[in-house]
Amino acid sequence: MQIGILGGTGPAGSALAARLASVGHEAIIGSRSKYRAMEVVDKLQAEWKGRDLRIVAGDNPAAAAAEVVVIATPWDGAYGTATSVADLLAGKVVICMANALTRTGKEFQPLVPPRGSVAATVQAAVPSCQVAAGFHHVPAKELGDLDHPIESDVLICSDYPRATQITSEIVWSIPNLRPLDAGGLSQATPIESFTAVLLQLNVHYKTRVAVKFTGIPEIKHGSPSPLVATVADSDIAADDA
Repeated sequence: MQIGILGGTGPAGSALAARLASVGHEAIIGSRSKYRAMEVVDKLQAEWKGRDLRIVAGDNPAAAAAEVVVIATPWDGAYGTATSVADLLAGKVVICMANALTRTGKEFQPLVPPRGSVAATVQAAVPSCQVAAGFHHVPAKELGDLDHPIESDVLICSDYPRATQITSEIVWSIPNLRPLDAGGLSQATPIESFTAVLLQLNVHYKTRVAVKFTGIPEIKHGSPSPLVATVADSDIAADDA
């Protein structure tokens, strides 16, 4: 796929661009400044010389013109960035990976935007697009280290089955990542907030943790019908949660 990344010059966005390009996608790194995007692309190409990564630089409108768009901006810039290219996002799948977090001393704390999550804020900003929340819990440094595989589950939530499916296909294209359908976009609130817990574990144990769930039937990448494990398939009643 051709995947545009708004805010692609940051650690998470550039890491995702490199990993996507390493498995055959074309990644367009977007930024308010095309020149800043060019600097990041040059750095990635130099770092991974010989890999023939399909990464190009552009401003945010250039990234928003891609087939699928990822929002990797700081959380408080997601709304403004989305509205600035709203006409280009209409009808497209938009993957929001931003987390609303703050750090107080040594402790990470989640913030709750007025609409409950950054993903829901983006959906409200551009009602004509189809937002999926995903990639929140994948460590950026490991994601961008192409010499080593990264193993993690990726929780995806959206009010649009098409957005969940396309996001799942992108996740499946990266070896050792597994997409899990976590339900509607309302689930983005706890998913985004949980990132603060993971960061706190990183600080405490001096590591970088990833999320892996047990008890879900394994489906191999490349199956005719890619796995999208749904909450509805669970035998856990709401009263037991």
